[in-house]
Amino acid sequence: MKRSQLIIPVGDPAGIGPEVVLKALADPAIASRCGVTLVGTRSHLEATYHALKQADLADPAQFPVIDLPLDSAAIAGEGSATTGAASFAYLDRAITEAIAGQYAGIVTAPIAKHLWQAAGHDFPGQTEVLAMRAGVERFGMAFVARSPYTGWPLITLLATTHIPLRTVPDALTPDLMGRKLDLLLDCLSRDFGIPAPTVAIAGLNPHSGEAGKLGTEEQDWLISWLERERRDRPTVKLIGPVPPDTLWVKPGQAWFRNAQTPGLADAYLALYHDQGLIPVKLMGFDQAINTTIGLPFIRTSPDHGTAFDIAGQGVANPASMKAAILLAAELAERRQGR
Repeated sequence: MKRSQLIIPVGDPAGIGPEVVLKALADPAIASRCGVTLVGTRSHLEATYHALKQADLADPAQFPVIDLPLDSAAIAGEGSATTGAASFAYLDRAITEAIAGQYAGIVTAPIAKHLWQAAGHDFPGQTEVLAMRAGVERFGMAFVARSPYTGWPLITLLATTHIPLRTVPDALTPDLMGRKLDLLLDCLSRDFGIPAPTVAIAGLNPHSGEAGKLGTEEQDWLISWLERERRDRPTVKLIGPVPPDTLWVKPGQAWFRNAQTPGLADAYLALYHDQGLIPVKLMGFDQAINTTIGLPFIRTSPDHGTAFDIAGQGVANPASMKAAILLAAELAERRQGR
C-alpha cells in the first residue's frame, strides 16, 4: 500500500519541537505508516540529534529536509525574535508545499506566539495562518484524543478559540454556531466515518443560565438556535445546552473507566477555549491532538507548547507528536479510501 506523504515544520528551533519530532520519527510504527519530509534548518536538526541521540532520536539524515537557514544559531531554551521568524518561515513553506498538492497533510510542531509577534508576524496562532494561506473562512480548532485506559476517542471542537474571555459572549452568535456545527458534522462524516452522530453542545453560563438567573444567552438565542438545528438535521442527535460543569462527567468516566458509559456523545462542542481545553488537557495531555478542520489538506499538531524550560535536555515527551503524526496518516488514508 502506498504510504501517505506528510510534511512537518519543526517549530521554534529553541523549543522542544526538533527533539519531539526526531523522537517520534524513531518509532518504527511511524516509518511503516507514512512518508515524512521535514521543514527546518538542517544544521540545527543535526546538532539536536548529535547532542541528544542517547535519548533515542532518529537521525535527520534519514529524511528529506527542506533546509531553511537560521540568521543566527538557535540555543535551546533561549527563544528570540530570530527563532520566532524561523518557525514562521518553516510553517509558511510547509503550507506552500501542501497547497501545491505535494503532501496529504501538515503536522505542526510547537511555536511561541509572542516570538512570532516579536518577529513581526501578528497572528493568534498557527491555525489562523493555515486558514489565511489556504484561503478558507470556514475553519475550526478540534481536539482528538484516545484514552490509553479504555480506548475511547474524545473529539472536541471549540466554537471560539484565541480571544479574551470577556469577548466570548459577543463573539458567539447563531450564525457562528451553525458554521461550527457544519464543520464538525462534515469532519465526523469525512474523517471519522460517523455520518449520523450524537453531538453534545455546552451552555455558556453556569447551569446553562438556570432559566436566565445566571446569564441570559441560553434564553436569548442558544436554546432556540439548537431547537432549529434539531428540526433541520433529523439524522443528527443534538444534546444541550448541557451545563458546562456536568458536560465532561460522562467523557471522564469513559476516558478512565468504561468506554461503554451510557449517554456518551460522538463529539463535544465547547463554546470557548478553556471550557473545552481544560478537560481535554486534564484527561489527555500527552495524547491530545489539535486538528484544524475545514482546510483543503489535513493539519494536526501536538497539544503542547515549546517548553523552553526543558528544551535541549532530552527529556521532552514525544507521545503527543507521535499521536499527531499517526492521526494525520489515518485521516489521509480514510480520505484516500484506503
